[in-house]
Amino acid sequence: MFDLICFSTALIDSAQLANIRYLIVAEGDELWGRETARCFIDRYNHPLWAGDSAPEHIDSVTFKKAKQLLGQECGCLIYNAHHAFDAEALGALSGTVTGGGVLLLLVPPDWFQRTEAQRPFIRRMTRLLSLYDTIHLRQDHPLPDLPATTTTPDRYEDPEFGCLTPEQYEAVVSIRRVVTGHRKRPLVLTADRGRGKSSALGIAAASLMTERTIRIGVTAPAFANVVTLFSHAARRLGVDYDRQGSLIFGDSELRFLAPDALLAEKIPLDFLIVDEAAAIPAPMLNQLLRQYNRIAFASTVHGYEGTGRGFAIKFRQQLDAVSPQWRQLRISQPIRWAENDPLERWVFRALLLDAEYASLASAHCDVIKYRCVPTESLLGDEQLLSQLFGLLVNAHYQTSPADIVQLLDDESVRLVVAESGINIVACCLLSLEGEFSPDLARQVMLGQRRPKGHLLAQSVAAHIGFELGAIQRCARVMRIAVHPDKQQQGIGLSLLQYCRDWANSQNLDYLGTSFGLVSELYDFWLKAGYTPVRLGISKDASSGAHSLLTVLPLSPSATSWSTQAVQLFASNFQAQRVEQFSDLDTPLFSQLYRLALQVGSRNTTTSDSLVEHQVGIYANGGLGYDLAVGCLEKWLSDYLASQQGELDSSDYLAIAKLLQRQEWSKVVADYGFASRKMAEKALRDYVSQHTPHHHFMSDSKDNRRSI
Repeated sequence: MFDLICFSTALIDSAQLANIRYLIVAEGDELWGRETARCFIDRYNHPLWAGDSAPEHIDSVTFKKAKQLLGQECGCLIYNAHHAFDAEALGALSGTVTGGGVLLLLVPPDWFQRTEAQRPFIRRMTRLLSLYDTIHLRQDHPLPDLPATTTTPDRYEDPEFGCLTPEQYEAVVSIRRVVTGHRKRPLVLTADRGRGKSSALGIAAASLMTERTIRIGVTAPAFANVVTLFSHAARRLGVDYDRQGSLIFGDSELRFLAPDALLAEKIPLDFLIVDEAAAIPAPMLNQLLRQYNRIAFASTVHGYEGTGRGFAIKFRQQLDAVSPQWRQLRISQPIRWAENDPLERWVFRALLLDAEYASLASAHCDVIKYRCVPTESLLGDEQLLSQLFGLLVNAHYQTSPADIVQLLDDESVRLVVAESGINIVACCLLSLEGEFSPDLARQVMLGQRRPKGHLLAQSVAAHIGFELGAIQRCARVMRIAVHPDKQQQGIGLSLLQYCRDWANSQNLDYLGTSFGLVSELYDFWLKAGYTPVRLGISKDASSGAHSLLTVLPLSPSATSWSTQAVQLFASNFQAQRVEQFSDLDTPLFSQLYRLALQVGSRNTTTSDSLVEHQVGIYANGGLGYDLAVGCLEKWLSDYLASQQGELDSSDYLAIAKLLQRQEWSKVVADYGFASRKMAEKALRDYVSQHTPHHHFMSDSKDNRRSI
């Protein structure tokens, strides 16, 4: 142990001298790993333990809560992988390690030898740990050689703002110019992690507040994303900020505001900073751009906080239309650690944080070939994996290290690609779902069970009321991405046609997908043959839009229930338009309403059996008022028409909500309920009492295709 203490001391001294971070793998039993960790922990003021079995008197965090530490710092991170390995946590926490620090990865004995028994993702991790920038400590083995030492980099000095690099100084000047220069000239600032982006925003805000009376708003997905910004501003101004994110200096204020609050309240501001903009839904960014004359957008390019890769490209059209004189600035030089940092290089490679789609010599299509790629083959082809992940990241900002794990480890995932030569120009991820037992499918339909996964199959059963959708075999289109240089050439539609042919060859009953409802995506999926069957009641937090569920039936039985699902969607949507979707974007509403009218013209009334089916599910505890309001309204109208006696208060409750569509708050107040939940229960009880013979159209027969 004395030798290890000397080794760790020399290693830490080397790291601190060069302002770099080392990744150290400690392979051995857990007790030895804890003793090894102690040699490093004792040298740092702010060590952090991630995972199980944390020693006393050291800050610790579970993998599930790792994201809460984004923006914080530690000198030494101990990552205990003896019981679990969480890629999301590793990605989030690695960025908290400061220059001169270490990340110590504790792994079981023979972790590198038992590759065949490991999950594919772990097998890839062990290979990369053996190849790149790591220091390997093994129990009962000699210590490795110390890495070659490097010298301390020269420090940049900025007497005006205290910036640490020339690029950070340029960023501060550019941010200030948004306020001091002409209106309608937004700045788009991008940077990798650790480059001083957030601190530059804080420094610029503070300098403006010392010069003038100004109201500066800061928005981001969460306040945790801008703690660094506020800390730098507060330090420069010599004041504190409160937990709600408000910093007062004289008559000026720096204030955090959630994106939805900014848009709902139209808060007047002299300057708006949008941090981690790539993680804010595009419709919200567009509204903010039009609402504020002086605005700076900032986003992390490669990093856990959200990908800004392609952010400026995708946002360019809106910027050009609203503010054609917008400017872009990229910060490349790190501040929190030196360039060519060993830990950063390894984390970027292992978690594909620097993955890029292929660089194409020409935007014109050569011969495009489509094929299914066994995920096993991705383990031996880092170039293919990087191209694939680069495409997904560019198309879907939420793509994260967890997606690598799912892609490699989840046996239900299928990968389909379109290739031009050696380059991937499009990809599609499918998830095989369904095949529930009839009993489980019935329980899902009635809201009694919600197994993990199977989002498409369960939505068909639980949100529409067709248990057969959970019994049958289906595939959900999880992601589809087309190379930016190959878009608008029909490749995406051709890729979906290939997926359809493949699904037929596998005897699947239907395909489906869910996406944030915007006009371009709606048109695309309709062209691909997918039909809307459900619109989510609430807006999705990630996309800022309502999620539209669409299906493409392949078997006769799936065609039958999907046709009925479209009828129910049309009927319910016509009722939902005045309450649930009264605020839906009018052009989008018009597209769906026309579809509902067209379906209605082909089916003059929703059949009694379909109405009874959804009402029966509702009476038994499934669905919900918002999902079945159209059928409930028709049922109540028919019921009242058949009654001859006097109406009572329970009838009036149903009439107030289902026919008059009064607000829940008014119903609660008028009928003496303590809460909306109690009022909803009373309405469901009323329906249940007046539908004694609950009728379900679909039975529990196995109507899957033969395999």
